Amino acid sequence: MKALLNLNIQERNTFAKVLFGYFLILLIFRFQSGAFLIFQYQQPIKGFGIDWIFWLSACSGFPQYIIQHYWACVVVDSTVVILSIACFFSTKWRNLFCIALLIFFFLQRMTLETYACTHSKSTAALFIALLPFCFKSEKNFSLVSEFSRYFLLYILIISAFYKFYNGALLSPENFAVTLVNQHSDLATLNPQHISYSIASVLIAHPLYAGVAYIVLFLTQVIFVIGVFTRKYDTLLFVILLIFAVMTYLVMRIYNMDITVLGL
Repeated sequence: MKALLNLNIQERNTFAKVLFGYFLILLIFRFQSGAFLIFQYQQPIKGFGIDWIFWLSACSGFPQYIIQHYWACVVVDSTVVILSIACFFSTKWRNLFCIALLIFFFLQRMTLETYACTHSKSTAALFIALLPFCFKSEKNFSLVSEFSRYFLLYILIISAFYKFYNGALLSPENFAVTLVNQHSDLATLNPQHISYSIASVLIAHPLYAGVAYIVLFLTQVIFVIGVFTRKYDTLLFVILLIFAVMTYLVMRIYNMDITVLGL
């Protein structure tokens, strides 16, 4: 524990081990959730969204090829894990391993997203968080790391802005209606689920739901501090962790990916 508390995350290699270690934990979570290609083998395509990347991927043909060949699913899934481990341990070749990791992780995620017809926006945070390690020079690494930090601030601040801009803060008690829609499946199939247990209290008391929504807004808007100073970055990171856990417990919105940028 003492060694853990004394970690110098400002040192590049230590930072890499923390970040890629966290990334490996997220991969384990995705595997247990069935979000690997081997669990989607030969699934029929459900349709396309309006995202142009979906269409470009489909036109290239790689999602169709991967999903129809089990060996391709295994190769892509295994390579993502192996390259993540290589990035964790390697120092000399980490930038090359990370470039390859981003390529194969893109192949995996785009194939899954294409056939599941989803838009997992938080996954973009993983790509941005790993991007600095594609550069070997300290100057480029620091520059892209700085971009990653401001990208996180942008995500949270713009989310808070649209809560204000769209007028949601004028009737925060409507958050209770949102929770009804989000948990309609749990209300029928698994009413004992922890998310539904928490949400049911807010649904039954719209005033509490309104207060919770305002707290959610304040939790995001407070990150504007990070635009002007780094002095409170540690506090903001703690708030980010609380935000990610609570949004998952209350709304089942998966935000653990963006916590990687918080590092």
